[in-house]
Amino acid sequence: MGRQPSAAVAELDEWRESMTQMIARQDGLVADGKWLSGPTDMLGIAGFARNEMAHTRMLAWLLDPRGRHRLGDAVLRRLVRHVGASGVPGCAESLVVRSVHVSHWCNGREADIVVFGRDFTLVIEVKVDAPEQEKQCDDLYANYRGKPGPLFLFLTPGGWFPYTATGSARQAFKTASWKQVRKMIESALENRDAGLAGPGTAIPAEYAITLKEHFR
Repeated sequence: MGRQPSAAVAELDEWRESMTQMIARQDGLVADGKWLSGPTDMLGIAGFARNEMAHTRMLAWLLDPRGRHRLGDAVLRRLVRHVGASGVPGCAESLVVRSVHVSHWCNGREADIVVFGRDFTLVIEVKVDAPEQEKQCDDLYANYRGKPGPLFLFLTPGGWFPYTATGSARQAFKTASWKQVRKMIESALENRDAGLAGPGTAIPAEYAITLKEHFR
């Protein structure tokens, strides 16, 4: 024999009251900043977490010792050391940088980042989701191999090797993942003078959060 209609109505009213209380509780937690969701990093919030140009510009900024990040050449030194250029003069202590370029064109081929130093030239091909272009790395190698101390890096989410690097270019190109770059940034931050502050100094840590969230 089924329940009496009055009992079913009472149960429904009780359920509705419980739901109302739970919703009110959730609304209170949201208002107090205790119920969280969504991205945790600036590039993620802006919708640029997988934007290749955004990452290219951020990395180029970090590689410029004059940047307001106040890290000097700390990130650059770590990246140059990763490429295996311990023989570059001053690599262990400091690097003299003449200029840092984004979208540097040579012979009709674009290099994502080029750092011209006193004793070295670092060429970085940046990848997030885009595939390699035909002969891309071979062309980059041909364009910059005659520069002082040429170094070539292929930077991808997983540290993959470029299939467009053949012959001598295959020996010249080194690889890195965005996770490895993030660890270099974090290491540079750990060693930065704690007394340094000012506009721009918080950005490297924010960017490291982006890399941790989106490039595992």
